[in-house]
Amino acid sequence: MEPIQWSRWMSVGIDDLDEDHRILIQIVNKLSDDANRHDPAVIEAILDELIAYTRHHFAAEEACMQRSNYPTFTAHKALHDALTRQVEEYRDRFVANHESITGEEVFDFCAGWLGKHILKEDTRFGEYAGHGAALVSANAAV
Repeated sequence: MEPIQWSRWMSVGIDDLDEDHRILIQIVNKLSDDANRHDPAVIEAILDELIAYTRHHFAAEEACMQRSNYPTFTAHKALHDALTRQVEEYRDRFVANHESITGEEVFDFCAGWLGKHILKEDTRFGEYAGHGAALVSANAAV
């Protein structure tokens, strides 16, 4: 399986959030390794690591959104909460029956939700935050 490649299209333009996204991608990419995908204990550990880091990242991102007065913060936070529950439920299903979900499925699932969330939702916030920063800088110069 090919690992997820970071691209400039994933950048939200906020260094700390972009670094978190890179780390999340690194965690998911551990499942691109064939040996990892075939070891249930490793898959479970990767899912646990992903959940823990996702919680950390979502808290940081939400704090940034609140500081920026992001107008769709409530909806974005609800999406974060739903994504966290979804990954936790996926991990619980995997733990309950390792044979029911393959390592490939876990990789595809994680890569899919991470990629979609960054490319669709987080870049939207990045555009807002970048535009707001430009306005603040422009107003400060006046």
